[in-house]
Amino acid sequence: KQWYQRRVAITAGIATETPFDALFDNTGYITVGYYKHDDETIGQSARNITERLGEISGMSGESHVLDLGCGSGRPALDLAVKFGCSVVGLDLSDEHIEMACRSVVGYKAGKKDLQAEFYQGSFLEIPEEIMKQRFTHVIMQTSLFYVHHKAEQLFKQVYTILKPGGLFLATDFYRTPTVDQAQCQDFVTMNSMTKILSLDELKNILLRHKMCLSKHENLDSHLVKSKQHAIKKFYELGLPNEVILPMVKFCTNRMDFVKNGKVTFQLVMAERMK
Repeated sequence: KQWYQRRVAITAGIATETPFDALFDNTGYITVGYYKHDDETIGQSARNITERLGEISGMSGESHVLDLGCGSGRPALDLAVKFGCSVVGLDLSDEHIEMACRSVVGYKAGKKDLQAEFYQGSFLEIPEEIMKQRFTHVIMQTSLFYVHHKAEQLFKQVYTILKPGGLFLATDFYRTPTVDQAQCQDFVTMNSMTKILSLDELKNILLRHKMCLSKHENLDSHLVKSKQHAIKKFYELGLPNEVILPMVKFCTNRMDFVKNGKVTFQLVMAERMK
């Protein structure tokens, strides 16, 4: 939690001093994108990945969706508009939840029947207001990897709040099968992780909590393209070197581990057993 609060503070500082939000076209998104076309912007690609989650999981007006690590709330709200579902968001940052609640007002101007709730808290200790609800979908976008070391704790809760047959979806980093933890240590450190799971390890954890991995989609090429576009745009925005260089290093680290076959970026979907 302390690390996350520092991360939010740093991001807020960058946003105050420079047009950092311009990287994602002021969409309110901060995630790895999904490219339907090569010429799409980073902001559009970020929206695409959220839409992709809704499409492959059959979200509809009957769906009740929980976004764990919801950030500014815009991805969840866009799902509500696109698919007609009701949404709930949870994020550790008070600032993010304040942004999400403000966004609800604007979204309701265009969708009067919008159903959206946002709560501050940890997805390792999901608040009671959320735990008493039952969801058709639980999603996590580039946030699950922060708690690979506590995945058992997370999925115990996810199983409880998912309806039978409900779906868990995440976009996340995983260690490839032939690589051990030591070979990924630089990646783990750079991304403020404690450990990194393989897909097989995730599958076994899910099974222990009566959830079955039903789909995974390799998004490595999208990750690489997203980071290439980000590096290019950092320079185009004319950011100072003290901002650019750490971000370039961060993006390059992710790209190199994926290109070298040590880490893979995947969209995963698991179904709660009935």
